[in-house]
Amino acid sequence: MSESVRDLIVIGGASAAQSAAIYAVRSGMDVLVVADEYGGQINNTDVVENYLGIKSISGPELADRYLEHMREYGVDEEVGQKAVDIQKEDNIFKVELEDGTVFKSYSVIIATGGSRRRLNVEGEEEYANKGVAYCAVCDGPLYQGKEVAVIGGGYAGTEAAVYLSDIAEKVYMLSRSGKLKGEEITINEVLETENIEIIRGATVDHFYGDQLLEGLKYEQEGEIKDLEVTGAFIEIGTVPNSDITELAETNESGYIKVGENRKTSTDGLYAAGDVTDKGAQQLVVSAGQGCQAALKASEYVKEVKNR
Repeated sequence: MSESVRDLIVIGGASAAQSAAIYAVRSGMDVLVVADEYGGQINNTDVVENYLGIKSISGPELADRYLEHMREYGVDEEVGQKAVDIQKEDNIFKVELEDGTVFKSYSVIIATGGSRRRLNVEGEEEYANKGVAYCAVCDGPLYQGKEVAVIGGGYAGTEAAVYLSDIAEKVYMLSRSGKLKGEEITINEVLETENIEIIRGATVDHFYGDQLLEGLKYEQEGEIKDLEVTGAFIEIGTVPNSDITELAETNESGYIKVGENRKTSTDGLYAAGDVTDKGAQQLVVSAGQGCQAALKASEYVKEVKNR
């Protein structure tokens, strides 16, 4: 166990966490960042074109810039392991890692983001990494000149379809609701791209194939239909990585409940970014929330130390 007590432990490795770390250090706090890896979901993003001050940049490059910026402040890091538990005793938080190491602090910010949502249908697990994928940017280049499917018609789905349209011969986009959601500019691009075909009101029933994916069956208007594709990209959003502690109350969907100041149901424990129940899941929002959480944590720690 690490016996020294930090002012703040930030748990997470993407925009909310790194923004929080920067603002915390600038507020004079002794900060430790705990992350299993850096970058988060931005590493799965082809191009970012809506981040203020940067007209266009790849997701991985922007993630590298975040990390470089944070490291300019000399933040202490514990990288390569997940935090698995947070406890609080006598105003001191204890953050436990996978290997049993425990770090102590006066305050904690949870900025653990989310993980790709699964469909949970037959064949999904069997053909994972054998045709079923969750990252178009990561795995899309493997399907050059082939026919693929994108499952999902929201932000993630529309962006994935546009990206894959430059790689695959044909992109089928299955939208369960029948509607496309996301940025209007991206939706318009989907509608105007010749090799993207939208299948509306479609729900995946199962995936099939021999050793590799050969296609999927989907239900549309009460009828089971077949779609022969060698790649299927599940792009139906994320689930929050919020199962780290019982100290933070969550809503029915698992998102951590926070107030406007990013405080959770426990004093001294804050949350920011996609793991919370407030704010659009956008980089600029996550970075702003990280800032808010750090400034409020700084105020809290000063109060605790002055008691």
